[in-house]
Amino acid sequence: MAHDAIDDAILSILQFEGRITNAELAQRVGLTPGPTLARVNKLESAGVIQGYAAQLDREEMGWPITAFVAVILHQHGRGPCGDFVRAVADLPEVLECHHIAGAEDYLLKVVAQSPRQYEEFVMAKLTAIPVVQRINTTIVLSTAKETLALPIAAPVFGDPS
Repeated sequence: MAHDAIDDAILSILQFEGRITNAELAQRVGLTPGPTLARVNKLESAGVIQGYAAQLDREEMGWPITAFVAVILHQHGRGPCGDFVRAVADLPEVLECHHIAGAEDYLLKVVAQSPRQYEEFVMAKLTAIPVVQRINTTIVLSTAKETLALPIAAPVFGDPS
């Protein structure tokens, strides 16, 4: 979907302020509320805006362990890859699953409540997937930056204060 500078400004603002009112959004991008809402609805309908969600603090929610897990499959191709993707889609501990190029086949972002719970996840769930040959885990010690926001170069309209 083609979009213009005003759409980019709307998207840039919504990435950081998903709960902003339509009136405030309209003021910030220099439109009236009606056309602003129509643009947001169009961006949602086109799938550019895929949804809205609250970002939760993993530690506060009892999931302080984050691991990146590189996975190598026994076999490749649509069948084994599809089997793996379907299996990890059902694992709530897996926040992200990426098919990657390189020595490994997939990279997972996994959360756990403790090292012991992560070990149980690996032994009972991840390595129990028949196509998994080997995994390599990297435990996150701290996170300096984490964002879901895409780098949109959009002009800022109106007074942001």
